Amino acid sequence: MSYKLSFWENIFSVVNDEMDKQICILGFKFRFRNKKKVEQANIYKDLPIENNKIVFRHHFGSYACNVKYITEEILRQKLPYDIVWVVNKNILKFLKDFPAGIRLVMEDTSDAVKEYSTARIWVESERRRSFIKKGLYKRDGQIYIQTFHGSLGIKKTAADRNDLSKKALVISKVDASQIDYLISNGAYTTAFFKRIFWNNGKILETGHPRNDIFFKDTTQVKEKVYNELHIPANKKIVLYAPTFREDKDFSCYTLDFQRLINALEQKFGGEYVILLRVHPLLINLKDKYITDFRNIINATDYSDMQELLAAADVVITDYSSCIYDFMLTYKPGFIYATDVKKYDSERGLYYPLSSTPFPVAENNDEMVKNIENFDYEKYKKEVKEFLDGKDCIDDGHASERVVKLIKSIIETPDKVEETIEEIVKK
Repeated sequence: MSYKLSFWENIFSVVNDEMDKQICILGFKFRFRNKKKVEQANIYKDLPIENNKIVFRHHFGSYACNVKYITEEILRQKLPYDIVWVVNKNILKFLKDFPAGIRLVMEDTSDAVKEYSTARIWVESERRRSFIKKGLYKRDGQIYIQTFHGSLGIKKTAADRNDLSKKALVISKVDASQIDYLISNGAYTTAFFKRIFWNNGKILETGHPRNDIFFKDTTQVKEKVYNELHIPANKKIVLYAPTFREDKDFSCYTLDFQRLINALEQKFGGEYVILLRVHPLLINLKDKYITDFRNIINATDYSDMQELLAAADVVITDYSSCIYDFMLTYKPGFIYATDVKKYDSERGLYYPLSSTPFPVAENNDEMVKNIENFDYEKYKKEVKEFLDGKDCIDDGHASERVVKLIKSIIETPDKVEETIEEIVKK
């Protein structure tokens, strides 16, 4: 266990991260080790670290997020690296999405611990809580790159959250203490990362690899989405992707889909189909409140959210960070949030929904009015002002920059700092 203690924690604190317990009294620290956990974590500690091995993991199990697009760039460049993906029980749903040239290992196995223990580089999209609980710590000579899965987002996370348990906070701090590099897409995200990762790791403003997709020709991506989800070619897509609630309360999901489609078709023309993207933590949501699936397609099991965003003509959410990636397309985005005060009190928001470019509705009448009154030119201007205000630097080349860092770590470790100066976007 190793992370920075606050002033009051140094006076007195008891911290237990499941690998050991640390008691601090007036700056004096007493540690009690969980021998069983230590033995499990250290079983592979004497094996050599393989310089060309990289372990990737996306916390929801699919081939997606920043880690996917970094992997894709490595494969595109045909670099001679051993690429390992740590996957979870959802893998059967997503197996077809993983390309050749990648080895898969199950998360809850000793094989995963072995791969982590012997890899030169770890690349993650979320905190390594499950592996911290197993006592798996980074070894000397290993590099941990954290890309995180949200940027410019509105809902609070980590220590900023109003509802985070002490145990989760401790494990997050332990994981953060091992990070070497954090991948940011601008000044706002950099400041955000400094808080939620407690000033651990060197933050590199390269842009976020998952957002490269919005700066390229998306014709093939759209064809893939339409084919896999069996969407008629003449239909436009509205993607509805609400986030989860900790209390599993479904009363907030009251969007009237038929009124929504009618309003969109009246305003923008064409015929629409709704893609419902349920948050993985609320996978059974569709069975709770949808009884009529006309014009609604369940896109929850589609592996890559960024591909859905690239294919969508309109996106609607409540507090999900997905819409802050989608805004890079400058296509219409709307907020439907019926429980703003409750959510802000329990989870917490970084800034008011009203300060975003997205029209905000708290009920279906307001939603319809927002669509009817949507001013596209005003919206595009406000999106640009929002992105400029957050100093967003995404430009379609983030994956190339991160892979350049990885190449330097593996091939020219004595020149990593020079490489960082080259890749950080000015």
